Amino acid sequence: MNIRELMRPHLQKVNPYVPGKPIEELRREKNIEGEIIKLASNENPYEPMDEIKRAIIDEIPLLDRYPDSSCHYITNELAEYYGLSREQVFVGNGSNEILELLVKAFVNPGEEVIYPFPSFIAYPLICQQSAVTDKKIPLKDFTVDLKAIKAAVTPATKMIFVCNPNNPTGTYVGGEAVDDFINGLRRDIIVVFDEAYFEYVTAPDFPDTYRLLREYRNVILLRTFSKVFSLAGVRIGYSLSHAELASCLHLVRQPFNVNSIAQIAARAALKHFDKLKKRIEENTRERESIADELRAMGFTVPPSQTNFLLVVPRAEGNNLVSRMEDRGVIVRGMAPFGLGGDSFRVSIGTVAENRRFIQTLREVTA
Repeated sequence: MNIRELMRPHLQKVNPYVPGKPIEELRREKNIEGEIIKLASNENPYEPMDEIKRAIIDEIPLLDRYPDSSCHYITNELAEYYGLSREQVFVGNGSNEILELLVKAFVNPGEEVIYPFPSFIAYPLICQQSAVTDKKIPLKDFTVDLKAIKAAVTPATKMIFVCNPNNPTGTYVGGEAVDDFINGLRRDIIVVFDEAYFEYVTAPDFPDTYRLLREYRNVILLRTFSKVFSLAGVRIGYSLSHAELASCLHLVRQPFNVNSIAQIAARAALKHFDKLKKRIEENTRERESIADELRAMGFTVPPSQTNFLLVVPRAEGNNLVSRMEDRGVIVRGMAPFGLGGDSFRVSIGTVAENRRFIQTLREVTA
């Protein structure tokens, strides 16, 4: 008997998430002895701040105890940081978990979730796993097309994901477009603004989605400690919403869903956010410098407000991702995202890593 056939029918068709290739896997696969750099997963290239490390070390003697299931302290501190009540804040095991809980709490089989495409690769996976209908709306000029998303709404629509800035393109939709989108949209549709790269944004017209929380009970914002705070390895994210919406998430989460190390690290990170400003400024400088070099080399590079760039070649068939891996540089191929096979996403690394990436790309395209 094939055990997979015993699974629930809708789960037999799930396309599992394929992560960016780890450094050690590439070393084994290609037998590379020199230094390998990974610029594939939108990770922060710098270690967590010393204050975060010390907080984690101080927590180690307490790891024989279960974590605070209510995330009491980090919830209070996030609420104070944003000027909200603690009931409006929900903390999850990364913002991925919150996306899953939203679908679990609100979307029935036969109802639909609308999202842009290509966008965050977890959206279709979550819909497949939950046996709900997903509707993909193509980007326009590499940017989320809110007008098309709104036009695609049907009586079956229950939830909309808006990744802003969008992953993997790095582009954003501005405040005016968001206002036009939300005005007149049915209030029984949960609108999720997924803002994982919010702290990197410098565009003056980026939407102030926070103000929407005062008027719209069906709006929720997702943010994370994985990116700018260098805490991708401990998995902690959070949402801001009306208190009633947040209470629904508590009904479907598991107890102890956020571990102790993640909670203590996030508290230290939030307390010392001002110390990250230099890193954010360096990311912006490096991102724009690399984008200029790539465009001069003939690549299409949409303007980004994140810590990564989408790189689209003029022609396919050159196996750019694999050839860079041969030289110890890992970038993220875009085939799983529905883009051309030679398109790739590159994270902004350290200055030295960025120089090596450019040099390697010049070599494989020479």
